[in-house]
Amino acid sequence: MSYFVFLVLAGIFQGFMVSLNGQLGNFYSLFGVCFFVHVIAAVLLFLYIKVKEKKPITFRGVPKYVYTVGFMGVALVSSSSWCILHIGATELLSLSVIGQMVCSAMVDHFGWFNAMKKPFHLKQLPSYLLVFAGVLIVVYA
Repeated sequence: MSYFVFLVLAGIFQGFMVSLNGQLGNFYSLFGVCFFVHVIAAVLLFLYIKVKEKKPITFRGVPKYVYTVGFMGVALVSSSSWCILHIGATELLSLSVIGQMVCSAMVDHFGWFNAMKKPFHLKQLPSYLLVFAGVLIVVYA
């Protein structure tokens, strides 16, 4: 049950984050926004690791493809910062839900990135269609 609370909080933070990134986009370029977002996050995480975990930061033993997450982070922050200025937070987050659902269903179905395989079943399709319909209503209403 605690994961439910954390995920709701994550969604709340994401809503505020994309809105604030959009505001930052009024003052800096998209890559300037990415720079500030990621540098601030890196400093905070570095301090947390040093103070709380007391572990050295190492890059050994990690598959190289995992580091593509940095490129994805830049793409996410820059695209959401640009889009929020043009379509707003509600549409941005609603449309991103579709991409997240499709991608996560593929990751689960095929077990990519060492994820536990959870096959997609046709009986799930109505749920996906309902979410898609809801997003269309939010975007076009």
